[in-house]
Amino acid sequence: MAEESDAAEIQKDRERQRAAERRRIAKDREERLAAVARLRSADVRGEAPPARESPARRSGRAPDAGGEPRERVPEVRVGPPEGRGLSQPIGGPIRPPEVEAFLATDPTDRFDIVRANRLRVTTLVRSAGGDRALLDEIARRAAALMARVKQEVDDPLNAGAFLRERVLEWYRESPATPEWRQDVGDRWAGLFADSRVSGGRLQPWLNQRLWATREEALKATRVALRLRRGLLGDRREQSTVARTPHQQIVAEVAQAILDDLASHPREAGAPCPLVRLSELAVRRQVATVNDVLALLFSSPESGPFVVLHPNRYPDVEELTIRAPVSSAAGAALAYSLTPGRPGRRGAGRASGGEGSGLDRSETARGSTYGGEGDDELDASTVWEAEDVDGAVWRRIATERRRSRHRLDPPPKDYRSRPAYEALRSLVLESADFRKQFLTIAWRGRPSGLPLLATLLVRGKLVPEVATDHEYLDAELEAARNDAGGAATAEGVWTVGGWTVRREGSHGEGFRYVAESGAATP
Repeated sequence: MAEESDAAEIQKDRERQRAAERRRIAKDREERLAAVARLRSADVRGEAPPARESPARRSGRAPDAGGEPRERVPEVRVGPPEGRGLSQPIGGPIRPPEVEAFLATDPTDRFDIVRANRLRVTTLVRSAGGDRALLDEIARRAAALMARVKQEVDDPLNAGAFLRERVLEWYRESPATPEWRQDVGDRWAGLFADSRVSGGRLQPWLNQRLWATREEALKATRVALRLRRGLLGDRREQSTVARTPHQQIVAEVAQAILDDLASHPREAGAPCPLVRLSELAVRRQVATVNDVLALLFSSPESGPFVVLHPNRYPDVEELTIRAPVSSAAGAALAYSLTPGRPGRRGAGRASGGEGSGLDRSETARGSTYGGEGDDELDASTVWEAEDVDGAVWRRIATERRRSRHRLDPPPKDYRSRPAYEALRSLVLESADFRKQFLTIAWRGRPSGLPLLATLLVRGKLVPEVATDHEYLDAELEAARNDAGGAATAEGVWTVGGWTVRREGSHGEGFRYVAESGAATP
């Protein structure tokens, strides 16, 4: 029993010591938290931080060499001058503004490639001042930004969408921005590829600048990290600056367009010369550049390369990149960003104002070329007009022949529209327009009218396709009915001062002969 009571006493003693130790630890923790609070309060008020007192100092005496307490010696505090607070929280690193701006660049959701391109990354390592932890952060952030830039600029769909946004910005803002060349030239240079000026400056690609900054930052870090990099390599980071030949030419074409837009503010109604793109075509061949433009803007290889269209941006006019003619070479080889057709007024509203209640189609109806609404009659609106004369079609044909653009296909019920009747009458009446009409390219042109124009130009026509005679017969019947003419013999039509005869049969094939004047059938 005596042994059991001794063991219980020993256990109680241990528990008391543990409880006392826990109380001491809790008290020390409270004192540390209180000291931190005092430091923060002094920092806010701009005062010197209070010195921490030991338990002996709190008792009013300090222990001497023999362990006996002695009188406390007054402390002398050293702090910042009166009226000035601490410029940085205690223990926190002092980072230059350019380093803070670089580390604040988000490579994920809020990534802005134009803002990242304006950062002066070449001075970051010098600004870090040898701080290894800061250099590690700079290297990691540079690697993350390189991966995001590669994803944005080397994907053709992303690159094409980005170029459209920059062309839209150029269209809307460049006329009213006096410092357009200086400001935008710095913001857009080196986004896709190196920006070069003949005999002048060179702005390397953004990823090349980030790579050089990362390499410089890693050289100043720990020796163990440099050895590890030398053994393992940087395959992932190297892939963000490596490109295939196809990716390189796509990037060069996109950067040339940006450099040209930055150098030439928009002038109303005038084409924008794409000088750097033209120089690139001299080095890389026109066919290669055209293939890239077709890929970026989802256009046919032969053009037109539509960059902006009123259907998507109602407040702008159609903008297309006009390719040089096949025979152009040297200085005559020139690309240009050309206005196609004017923007539609009011984006679906009439020009009378927002409250007029009239849409574009209502305004176009009743308009004639030379009248009050002739500006709205173009290739896209002429089919909606209820009163159209031949001058409208002459203007449309001249414009399309000059720009070498294809006309959009007419609506399904085009034969019943006044615009088609005016077009057919002009083909019957004007020899010059007939030749011009046959040179216009359509994306889906009327089937019978080109056959009629060819017959009137040549005087004779043998249809190459067996069903062509049906389209030509239907065209002649419609022209005679619209003119109010009476039916004559089978296979004979008198329309617009022309007499057309059909010869032959289904078995041997049909032949058509057209004579000017009212000849006797």
